[in-house]
Amino acid sequence: MSVPSLLLVGLVLLLIAGVAVWAVRRRRPLVSGAGAPRHAALSRPGLAARGDTDAAVQGEGGTPAGAGDALARELMGRFHSIAFEDGAFSQHAVVAGTAHADVVACSVATLSKIETQPRYTPRRPQLLPQLMRTVNDPNASGQAMAAIIARDPALAGNLLRIASSALYCVQSKPVENIAHAVAMVGTDGIRHLIAAALVQPVMGAPGGGAFGRLAGLIWDHTLMSAAAAADHAAQVERDDAFSAQLLGLMQGLGSATVARVARDQYARRAGLVPDASVVAALLDGWAAPTARRLAEKWSLPPRIRQALDDQQRGVAPDSPGRSLRFGRAAAALAMLCQHGRMEDGEALRLLASIEPRDHATVEIWKRLRRGADQR
Repeated sequence: MSVPSLLLVGLVLLLIAGVAVWAVRRRRPLVSGAGAPRHAALSRPGLAARGDTDAAVQGEGGTPAGAGDALARELMGRFHSIAFEDGAFSQHAVVAGTAHADVVACSVATLSKIETQPRYTPRRPQLLPQLMRTVNDPNASGQAMAAIIARDPALAGNLLRIASSALYCVQSKPVENIAHAVAMVGTDGIRHLIAAALVQPVMGAPGGGAFGRLAGLIWDHTLMSAAAAADHAAQVERDDAFSAQLLGLMQGLGSATVARVARDQYARRAGLVPDASVVAALLDGWAAPTARRLAEKWSLPPRIRQALDDQQRGVAPDSPGRSLRFGRAAAALAMLCQHGRMEDGEALRLLASIEPRDHATVEIWKRLRRGADQR
């Protein structure tokens, strides 16, 4: 057996062990601390579950990411649990030699070379390179950017649907044309709308099965987390909002891809009831590496790829990474509140432990809550 094959086998075995530990730890209450959630925690799987053989050792080449990142991961686990019935979780499903372990092994094998899998690797949106050039042109107007997407009726319709959502629209009437959208959100806002409209079609169809709700929830979370990351970058980090938004969209695309791979592996095993512990742990360990591979395939800017690298390796994030962490956590909290899993006061306390610079976070939170409640 070749060295790469041995590494992959070892990685799969470590992931299986990590999933089993993760499932058991999920049943335990979170150790109390400042702002800690009262509900049972969903802990990160084993270190090798991060998914890339180049980064199987936690924190390799960097410093630990810190408590804020650990809490953000806990919240993502609780968000994913919305899509699953409690009975779908098991403490003992992932044992070497079982069908669930085979699901893990086959999923890992696919995800570790996802860029070579046409079934799961979405093509880069055709208009994305032109949008990136226009976004980087300081003289480009909102109308010029809107004209790019107006050439594709399907994308234009998608943009109008997103513009009419509670996350972007502050009026009761739907946005009926692109000129109206530009007037409503301005030049910077139209950048964000176009990026979301480009990425949504490649997120994939909702699908069915035991976790059929998951794809729709991932898209809702992706749209909100990308918007929150962009606001955080602009208002807190004083950094490039568009890069932060695109980073959030790619992270969501990585999650959607992992969910499709796991769904298909279970669909191939008739009679095997999907175990939510397996799916949630794969999402936790493989969303960032998958997003990183897709960002490379799409030739996205180095800064976006670096932020995904840092998240994958568990190192302290830089400015875009902090905005991504805040956006994902804030969106997860908003959806937990929407589904009755948490109160607003507790959510704001947890958000403050992730981002103590609260001079703008309250307004971002209000926008997310409005968007979540009106879905």
